[in-house]
Amino acid sequence: MLPLTLLTAGADRMAQTDPHGWTLTLISVLVVFCALLVLFLLFNTLGGVFRRVDERLDARRAAYNASAQNGKPEDAAAPDAEIAAIATALHLYYTDCIHDREPGIVTIRPAASPWGDKSLNFRKKPGK
Repeated sequence: MLPLTLLTAGADRMAQTDPHGWTLTLISVLVVFCALLVLFLLFNTLGGVFRRVDERLDARRAAYNASAQNGKPEDAAAPDAEIAAIATALHLYYTDCIHDREPGIVTIRPAASPWGDKSLNFRKKPGK
């Protein structure tokens, strides 16, 4: 173990050179604001990069949609199986074949298991 004088040597020296603590306060505040400035610049730069990437993707999507509508009508139309699946899903949704008629009632019952038993959660004292 180190002697107490070695552990407090730096603090004693700082107390002699700066008795009111203004140097330590100024350094700590500057470190925090510099870290905030670095984070601001990092997030601002990444936001601009991702905004440009998003604009490029939007331009590519628009060009693809325009070429699909102009040149290839078979790609723009959905196949019959997709149309049938969408129609079936809409029919089931609007005719209430899927939904319960119990608003606000929870129908899940908890199953009994040793994991939920409160008496098994406590540690038992070892016997001597």
